[in-house]
Amino acid sequence: MRFSKTFYLTTAPVFLAAAIAAGPAWAADTGPADGTSTSQSANVNTDHKSEVQSLLKSATAEVKAMQQNPQLKQLLAKAKGVYLVPEFGRGALIVGGRGGAGMVLAKNDGKWSDPAFYDFGGISVGPQAGGSGGKVAYILMTKNAVDAFKSGNKISLNSGAGLTVVDFSHNGQASWGKGDIIMWTDNSGLYAGANVSATDINWADNNNQSYYGRKVQPDKVLAGDIDTPDATALKSALAG
Repeated sequence: MRFSKTFYLTTAPVFLAAAIAAGPAWAADTGPADGTSTSQSANVNTDHKSEVQSLLKSATAEVKAMQQNPQLKQLLAKAKGVYLVPEFGRGALIVGGRGGAGMVLAKNDGKWSDPAFYDFGGISVGPQAGGSGGKVAYILMTKNAVDAFKSGNKISLNSGAGLTVVDFSHNGQASWGKGDIIMWTDNSGLYAGANVSATDINWADNNNQSYYGRKVQPDKVLAGDIDTPDATALKSALAG
């Protein structure tokens, strides 16, 4: 079938306009470059944010449990910050094992910051049979202890980093004053007096983005420069 020149001149603009109008719809159907659909990506983000909120809720419960102990309550009142790991890794034998997700809050002029999320890396506690995991908290008693988290990655809480870590469960009150960090757990069998040394703590970029809805920097969060209503319950618990 042959078409006249007039047909092409009159119909071509119509087809072009239709293609331009349909362009955004085609683009929307392509989805992210990784092959997932836009709706799948949104679901992943929603699920991740839900997990972060659950972590926040667990941390609040952990602090409330700590506040029931008068000595811990006193330490939290004096602390410069706290690193909370609501559920440390599980296992019958823990030897330099892996931990889990946690968060750090710092105290600035008497007010607690919003949480900065970190992934808990290695921990050297020596072989300990029967350790089934549990809540862990590092109470940061000095500015140096808080500042260690501002680098973001490959953080160590040990003498190699110039920090003294004291085990709350196995040291008398007189020893706590010598520590930059006081480690507490609700599972007395987890450490059994071992020399505690936490290493390979890293900035959890995904958790921080899910919580804040954008990229944030550890120093800004810990300085209290970023504030959200989601952490109100946790900060209230820390204030006692």
